[in-house]
Amino acid sequence: MAAMSTAMTEFQDNGNSRTWVLNAHTAVKPRLVIQKRSVPTGPTGNLQNSIAVIYATEDSAGALLNSKVALEVSIRYPKEMGPSETDLTDAAVVLKDIVASDEFAATLASQKWLKA
Repeated sequence: MAAMSTAMTEFQDNGNSRTWVLNAHTAVKPRLVIQKRSVPTGPTGNLQNSIAVIYATEDSAGALLNSKVALEVSIRYPKEMGPSETDLTDAAVVLKDIVASDEFAATLASQKWLKA
């Protein structure tokens, strides 16, 4: 897979949660990436990872909104799976294809279904 082109600066690390700030981040108008991970304590269960991109946003008059834009990807797979590198890679390729598509871009503000 290709290297990431987004510039991020580490802001905070809590062991199982790490936060980065992006360019143009300010305390008033945050632009963040938050990665979390969870490992089950027992012999079974799911390993989990999530990556969220959080942007403060403004209304059409330029006033800062209380709600923020939040896009998140969650990855979960059984601990006993290993995981299968092929299955994880194949699923990631499908997700990457969907997110990079024009159809996905059209769903962001419209909530329309993806076109097959």
